[in-house]
Amino acid sequence: MYLFLRSADINDAATILEWRNDTLTRDNSFSKELIDFDTHIKWYESKLSDESCSLFILMDGAEKIGHVRIDTVNDIGRISYTIASDKRNMGYGKKIIELSEKAVSSRVKVLTGIVQSSNEPSKKCFRSNNYAEFFSGDIVSYIKII
Repeated sequence: MYLFLRSADINDAATILEWRNDTLTRDNSFSKELIDFDTHIKWYESKLSDESCSLFILMDGAEKIGHVRIDTVNDIGRISYTIASDKRNMGYGKKIIELSEKAVSSRVKVLTGIVQSSNEPSKKCFRSNNYAEFFSGDIVSYIKII
């Protein structure tokens, strides 16, 4: 297993849309509707050109495993990630968060994540990376100084 993050580019758009439209991903997302390609590509191109956004693909050797987006305001980054459906429950969620911390540590002082309380796998990934956990109704927030 050789895991690393690489910067996402326009050639990753279709793969990220496929992962995002996966049923379980949508169930665990705050935005549950299917996204069409035209809507996705407009959003994706805007994120690629946004200096406050970092987009990465988690690679295991030459294989795409998942993606992570970190939107930054001031020195605080918010993590949003997805693991490919056939790669879940294999420890990749924990690793994508860990590698994200390293990737943005030179420009981000605090990382956060917001998860639905029913999303046990993501909660476990943040906990295993030593994020402080805060509950508010159906939402769980995570925060870590890096």
